[in-house]
Amino acid sequence: MILMTTVSPVLRIGLGLLDVWPGVSYSIPYWLIYILSILTIQYFQYRYVFEHLEISELSNLIDSLPAALDYSLTILKLISLWMHRRVIYQLVTAMDNDWRECVGSDQHLYVMTIKANISHWCSKVMLSVNVITAAFYLLGEYAIRFVYLSGDYNDTFRQFPIKVQFPFETQQSPIFELLAVTLFLHMMLNTCTLAIVNALISTLVLHVSGQIDIMCHEFKNISKSVLHKSSANLIGMLVERHNRIILFSKNIESLFSFIALMQVVWNTLLICCLGFVIIISIHNKAGVFVIVKSATGYFAVMTEAFVICFAGEYLSLKIKLIGNAIYETMWYDMPVDQSKIIVLIIMRCQKRLTITAGKMMDMSFETFTSIIKASASYISVLNAMY
Repeated sequence: MILMTTVSPVLRIGLGLLDVWPGVSYSIPYWLIYILSILTIQYFQYRYVFEHLEISELSNLIDSLPAALDYSLTILKLISLWMHRRVIYQLVTAMDNDWRECVGSDQHLYVMTIKANISHWCSKVMLSVNVITAAFYLLGEYAIRFVYLSGDYNDTFRQFPIKVQFPFETQQSPIFELLAVTLFLHMMLNTCTLAIVNALISTLVLHVSGQIDIMCHEFKNISKSVLHKSSANLIGMLVERHNRIILFSKNIESLFSFIALMQVVWNTLLICCLGFVIIISIHNKAGVFVIVKSATGYFAVMTEAFVICFAGEYLSLKIKLIGNAIYETMWYDMPVDQSKIIVLIIMRCQKRLTITAGKMMDMSFETFTSIIKASASYISVLNAMY
């Protein structure tokens, strides 16, 4: 079966439920219900934070922040996607047009099919990893509690999967069980939402990289016979394709610029919180379950940062390949008017196209390395001061 879309079925369904996929019926009510449910849980999360805003409960306070900040990041991402849904519509339309053009060429269709397979695989992996990581993190609290109870700890207070403060009694059955299951399922849904956003980034970048590979392949296949006969039409088509690639890349940048900025800010806060919990757990000998739970959350945070930094780095590197492929052609044998066009394309390829964090910094491996160094420095200083 030949794939005719870079967007996986799972990603398409997720974007439809988030009201950012064109042509989906009754998506707005689903989006509003989901946003209201997140805001409701967010209220009870920050109510817990303010109730325990004391130095004597600093460890418990810091432990409650990662899930609360994660929900806040989800809200910002959903609002940003919804505000830029027209950009998403333009990207989806451009992707459909690119696939229709590929039908006439087996080579082009082969390249795009490979990218589509990678995109579908990445979407499944991101969703699976996020779900498994979230399950380990949420169930870690119950594993810790089980170990404590086995050690004759006198604690009969039952904990929810995430730290929340309800304005009514929640310890009696079946209220506790219903709320615990609801919170667990909602947290898993929140995790799937973050995975959908990450999958969308990778899908768009992989699609435009396929178009870049096609353009590079066309330039490399230009021969002298073509140069002197029909090079004008071919160069015109390649210039048009290059313009579409640049427009597509700029739309990706405008769609994820704010999301990338929030990702960097929130990841910094989450890393600080999780690093504090890890150091406290090590020095208090809280057990392997506490450390594993915190390390799992740290891994999830770094994975999200890596995805968007990798997407920005990959997009930037692929854009440079166009200029290299053009330079390697026999442009010097072309007529003067066509060689000038080639020179202009090469000059245009010198402009860096990538994903930025609020137009302030490029999302690249350098940025990801800086995040890693900052988190390692923070944990090292905290460990030395404890």
